[in-house]
Amino acid sequence: MKRIKSMLFTFVCVTTCVVFATACFTTVFWPQAVLGSEILWQILLVSFLCSTGIFIYPEREQEKKEALLRVFLHYLEVNAVVLGCGLWFEWFYIDNPPMVIGMVLMIAFIFALVSYVVWKDAERTAALMNKKLKEYQQQEDAGQSEENKSKNS
Repeated sequence: MKRIKSMLFTFVCVTTCVVFATACFTTVFWPQAVLGSEILWQILLVSFLCSTGIFIYPEREQEKKEALLRVFLHYLEVNAVVLGCGLWFEWFYIDNPPMVIGMVLMIAFIFALVSYVVWKDAERTAALMNKKLKEYQQQEDAGQSEENKSKNS
């Protein structure tokens, strides 16, 4: 359940960033474009496919090299999904270098931004869990102290 929640959080972050990036990209490359409703379904599909990449990360601690390798593989997966779908949906033309560079830069920016937001959320959640665990342990210790006092009396 925790992994599904994490994927949904990532999906929301990715979708938000992709909508913003789409607005920027169309403003620069197709300022007079009139977009059809299919773009919304395309954005949702691509965002979902990119969000599933979180399953590459294990739920256990990892060594730094392993973690960096997984981030790199996830980044490659996101590039493959976005560039592949982008070609299929005709979001850009492969023979137009500025468009390709624009897509690659947007992918890098969105990947970095979403990764940072997800990392900060996980850090916040871990801190909250540690705080709750400490409070629980203090309550347990206090309960045992009271129990020992009543036994000694």
